Amino acid sequence: LWLLAFLGSLALLVHAYAKCVGLYFQYPHSTQLEEETEHNKIFPAVTICNLNPARFSQLSRHDLRWAGEMLGLLDGAGRPLVPEGPERSRLEALLGTLAMSEEEKGRPFQLEEFYERAGHQLDLGEMLVRCTFAKEDCNSSDFQTVSGQCWDMPGAGRARHGPG
Repeated sequence: LWLLAFLGSLALLVHAYAKCVGLYFQYPHSTQLEEETEHNKIFPAVTICNLNPARFSQLSRHDLRWAGEMLGLLDGAGRPLVPEGPERSRLEALLGTLAMSEEEKGRPFQLEEFYERAGHQLDLGEMLVRCTFAKEDCNSSDFQTVSGQCWDMPGAGRARHGPG
């Protein structure tokens, strides 16, 4: 009796698995999509941060001598850490001119002047390429400085009307 119950259960299991495998190889699919356009969208809050401490294009050989390792561009021995590409070519060109006169070597490095000249500061215009929401343009004047190198465009309560 137990053998009959076991074989009957095994037969049902094999039958169920066979149906599942057959259904799997038929690759049935059903997709249902409902799309609705929201006409009164609330503009999201947007924050843009640039974590790069300095603009690479503004670096001088004097900057590299004093701050290259701090910026992660050079190792302790003065070798480039930048991967192959245009930045590395510029870095190697600057390194090639790193041989400075004693007068240049003696010139003090002023970190504040360095960040004023080479840092990103409040120049969001260079980073913000394009900004649109609900077919309305926005620009760097819509952003305000949050802290250091971050700019924020508040979103709460700024409704944009019209089709998205």
